[in-house]
Amino acid sequence: MPNKGTQRVTMKEIARETGFSVNTVSKALRDAPDLSGQTKRMIRDVAKRLGYVANNMASALRSGYSSVLALIVGDISNPFFGILCKEIEQQAARHNYTVIVFNTEEDPEKEDRAVRTALSQNVDGVLLAPSQNGAQAVRLLQAYGKPCVLIGRYFADRAADAVLYDDENGGYLAGKHLLECGCRNLLMINAPHNSSAENRAKGFARAMTEVPGAKSRMLTVESPLGGVPSALRQAYEQETIDGIFAYSDLFAMKAIWTLDEMGVEPGTVRIVGFDDIQSRLSLSMPLTTIGAGKAAFGQALVELLMKRISGDMSDFPVQQVLPTKLVVRKSTRQES
Repeated sequence: MPNKGTQRVTMKEIARETGFSVNTVSKALRDAPDLSGQTKRMIRDVAKRLGYVANNMASALRSGYSSVLALIVGDISNPFFGILCKEIEQQAARHNYTVIVFNTEEDPEKEDRAVRTALSQNVDGVLLAPSQNGAQAVRLLQAYGKPCVLIGRYFADRAADAVLYDDENGGYLAGKHLLECGCRNLLMINAPHNSSAENRAKGFARAMTEVPGAKSRMLTVESPLGGVPSALRQAYEQETIDGIFAYSDLFAMKAIWTLDEMGVEPGTVRIVGFDDIQSRLSLSMPLTTIGAGKAAFGQALVELLMKRISGDMSDFPVQQVLPTKLVVRKSTRQES
């Protein structure tokens, strides 16, 4: 059990142990460039042995910066966000920043609490994957003057920095590919209202206009992921479906499992997802999907936020759009 009475190790103790001044110890722990690598290593080794932990709160009061970012996402159990979180942490570390993560479950109340907690912790900036009602969270951050960059979504009525995938092109590529596979009765299973869902649907609808005789329906599930099975069963009862474009890879996998439970023969319905989580994970069903670089996405998010933290607001607001591409796997290939 930890001893609550244990005193924090100070720089004075490290200085006494190493024979250096407190100023030199401070420089070593801050990685100041005017000390030799050998001196810094020796001081840090002693600090580690003594159990020294930096007082970031005191440092933040002196410098005005906490060196902490908040990452607020809708569903950390979604592999896409898990992968992106890792990329963001790696990019932030290059700027000597750490990241604290909040999970909102797409719930506006939880999102509001996460934002308020981040503000109370005096983070230097926030990366926010907003819920469909997330404009209020953006307004709160902007009211406090806290730098914020939106992840993958934007609000037409709220000026804010955002890094986005080219969702409309992704939806178009998905629809075009299913049509090229011979599908003529297509279904899009979409997420509740948000900018990425709207633009993916727009691109999908555009592809449908290019093939005479193709029919498409669009279902929006009211509860993310959990609503996929009932929506798909209802659609399939009305008319046989031969192609599905799902809002995300998780939606697509849920659709595959549902079709299996319904007794639909594998390969009868071709399926395309969005996110390409399989670029980092092995899945039992090789899924055709719309992909974009996650490393590039994480880097763009952190670099834009660092620019705002530095005080550079010269081109506000920025909407940086990253290209999307089709990644073909077994879920749309013709069985031999």
